[in-house]
Amino acid sequence: MLPLNTNQIPAMFKRAMELARSGNTGDALKVLSQLSRMAPNRAEIPFHMAQLHMQSGRPKEAIELLARATDLAPSEVSVWQTYAAALAAAGTDTAKAAAKTKLKHSNIGHKDRKAILNAMNAVQSSSARVSTKVTGQEVNALVAMINAGKMTGAEAQARQLIALRGESEILYAIHAAALAALGRAKDAETAYHAALRIDPNYGEAVAQYGQFLLAHGRRAEAKPHLLRARQLIPRSPVVLGNLGKLYHEIGAPRDAVECFDLLLEQDPNNQLALLTRAQAHITLENAEEALTDLERLQKLHPPTGETLALGAVALKLRGDLDGARARIDAALKADPKSLRVITIAANILQQEGAMDAADEVLRAALARGVRSGAIYRMIAQGKKLAADDPVVLEMQKLWERDDLPDEGRMDLGYGLLKVMEDNGDYDLAWQYLSRANQIMTSLHPHDRHKAQGDFDRLTAFLEGFDAGRIGTVGYQDNQTIFITGLPRSGTTLVEQILASHSTVTGGDELGILHPLAFDAVAQTDRTGGKVTDMTDDQLSAIGRDYQAAIDRRVPGADRITDKTISTYQMAPLAWLALPNAKIVALRRDPRDNLWSMFKNRFVSGLHLYTYSQSDLVDTYRLYTEYLALWRQMAPDRIYEIEYEALVSNPEEETRKLLEFCNLEWEDACLDFHKTERDVKTLSLAQVRQPLYNSSIGKWRRYAPQLSEMTDGLRGMEGVPDDD
Repeated sequence: MLPLNTNQIPAMFKRAMELARSGNTGDALKVLSQLSRMAPNRAEIPFHMAQLHMQSGRPKEAIELLARATDLAPSEVSVWQTYAAALAAAGTDTAKAAAKTKLKHSNIGHKDRKAILNAMNAVQSSSARVSTKVTGQEVNALVAMINAGKMTGAEAQARQLIALRGESEILYAIHAAALAALGRAKDAETAYHAALRIDPNYGEAVAQYGQFLLAHGRRAEAKPHLLRARQLIPRSPVVLGNLGKLYHEIGAPRDAVECFDLLLEQDPNNQLALLTRAQAHITLENAEEALTDLERLQKLHPPTGETLALGAVALKLRGDLDGARARIDAALKADPKSLRVITIAANILQQEGAMDAADEVLRAALARGVRSGAIYRMIAQGKKLAADDPVVLEMQKLWERDDLPDEGRMDLGYGLLKVMEDNGDYDLAWQYLSRANQIMTSLHPHDRHKAQGDFDRLTAFLEGFDAGRIGTVGYQDNQTIFITGLPRSGTTLVEQILASHSTVTGGDELGILHPLAFDAVAQTDRTGGKVTDMTDDQLSAIGRDYQAAIDRRVPGADRITDKTISTYQMAPLAWLALPNAKIVALRRDPRDNLWSMFKNRFVSGLHLYTYSQSDLVDTYRLYTEYLALWRQMAPDRIYEIEYEALVSNPEEETRKLLEFCNLEWEDACLDFHKTERDVKTLSLAQVRQPLYNSSIGKWRRYAPQLSEMTDGLRGMEGVPDDD
């Protein structure tokens, strides 16, 4: 492909603006990013990129771009105004101080400078609107009734005022809130629509409608409203709290933490924010931060079963197993009927391999009258159940109920799938799976275009990659063994083999390197740079920060494994930042691999592509393209191992694996199933057994139902020719 030249800039800029106007923000940003590398001194490019981020509710991403735009166009008032809005929404004290210093030395007039400073310092938590059809006194009276819980009176009064005064966005918003509190969801939604029809920019109505949608499990619909509300009233506690909750529920814990950080600056004792931020930190495996939030909670309110259970998880992450056990025992004693406590306790026990103890906790909960699809699913997945087991009969009876909530039916479906597969009833198993996956895709839709966009952007960023730089830069004192591949491809098995070596500690899915590397990539990309522009200091910092995080997470370990799935998406960055690390990539017959993903329930918000056959095929295609690109760039830096070969010839394949990792042979690596350690993934039962090949070819039982998947895979790399 011929290089772009400066004559193409106007046409490309026009194309970017057309994409933005049509709502295709991702592609618009992609074109503008390319333009920023071609024309690094044109202020309008980072300015428009920042505007797109602001419109998408991402002020944090906009700040650096706007800082660059003000460097390039220091006298442009509109640039400074947008910069001030972004800083007010998500700027740190350091960022604001730097901007104020820069503003002081700019040529902006005194009046505009004062307005920009005020906007920068604003804490915009409400739209502060006053309707012309209702007095402030009347609005305050209605709000007071809402706050006092007098919903029936507030609903009647708001309805009467609307009838007397005519349509008013404020009255409709208050009426909607009262209707929602009274359980009249349909009427409440109609009222919210009426408020937003009158004024689409009424921040409180946008925020409350987003909260309403989130409360009713309509996350995909809630997100754009909450993002829009953050743009309108960026510091609103309602917006920050609900957006943080949404991010937590859809598996975006870093974004959740950012929202709760801002909320807790305003309201340090907000108990719900502290609790949810603690959960997000646990998802990120930030044990100390989670414990800090939980300790603050305990000072505000006596500990509950849930907070004790979450504390147990955090202590376990910190390596305090005795403390975790004591905390979980206290949690079960404090709240023996809490579903959250029960599932956390059982999950901890299952990770330790204490399947009987976990089963006892779950069945005891049923005996106490606690009913949940999650409990039944965990029982079924922890042990093989006979078709006539009383628990199975209960599950089938529950399944027939018309009033079973979707979340409960989904969990129940995955549990019944496991039972039916164990007992050889594959037709019935498919029926349960189909319904469960259907619910999952409706509750957690997958954005298939994002994955392709990420690949395309990374490919562009890596143009000019110099493999000769590997080993000359980065942090040298680290020998992590990264194990990567698609879920259910054998990564947990390979980690267990390596962790059985006397010099290796199993780290499981640490999730540390990806955010460190891509934060550095984003910083370079925002200024128009590519991988060749990443400095030695940047790359060394990534490696040092990774090592520091490991030292906190796995203290005292000489060498660890890191089974973070996403490593296959960033191998060249790992090579540069950690040149003495190793990367092992799993390959498995994609028909078995994708089938295994398709039939399993992952943590909500993660691996959303696994519930659709077409999305699975697309994911496998991208995986092969990543590996092909890495082979082209540095073929000796990544070791690909086939699951089927490992199962068929364990000693031969294990010897080759250890050789690649520079490890001496140890017999314990063949007896990996005897190694006692926590396993957090769906493969926790399999790694406690010797190698077996019974999982090979299981997709064939469902060949007619999987035709969409098998037809889509045909002709791709790694797909066997046999039918």
